[in-house]
Formats: sequence, C-alpha cells, structure tokens
Amino acid sequence: MYANGGIPIKYKPDGSGEVEIASRPRPTQVFDDGREYVMEYALCPEVSLIKAWKADKRGNLIFRGTAQNANPDAAVAAKICIVEAEHI
Repeated sequence: MYANGGIPIKYKPDGSGEVEIASRPRPTQVFDDGREYVMEYALCPEVSLIKAWKADKRGNLIFRGTAQNANPDAAVAAKICIVEAEHI
C-alpha cells in the first residue's frame, strides 16, 4: 500500500474529506531473499545534537548506556555536530 502511493498528506480545507495532496509512489526493489522492499531516501541533516559521556580535545567521543544506539550514527550523518560531554 505504501509503495503504491495515494496516502493522504493533506485534505481539502472545506471539510469535505477529499484528498488535496496524496503521496507519490515509492520505488521498490527485490533482494536475494525474494521479498519486495520499499526504498526510501536517506536523511541529510545539517546539524546533529549529540550527548557523550567523555570527549577529548581532538573530538573523539565515548558513549555510555543507550547513548551508544543512535548518537554515533547521528554524529557522522550531519555536516555539523554539536556535542555535550560530561567529561573532557
């Protein structure tokens, strides 16, 4: 359903319930396992806000706990990375 498009993005403001803007179809691809996957475009953020446990003066970061899940990926994805570190 998502790959075919037509999912409502915006309804008409007159309250009729008709769709004003619908989603476009998404590209799909079949991989080795034979399943069809919907391909999405990657996010390209300008700035990422990161919290680290420890940082050194060269910019190396050490993460603790659940901060290890997404912070390293968010740090390398953005053009500018702003870090809050508990220890320097």
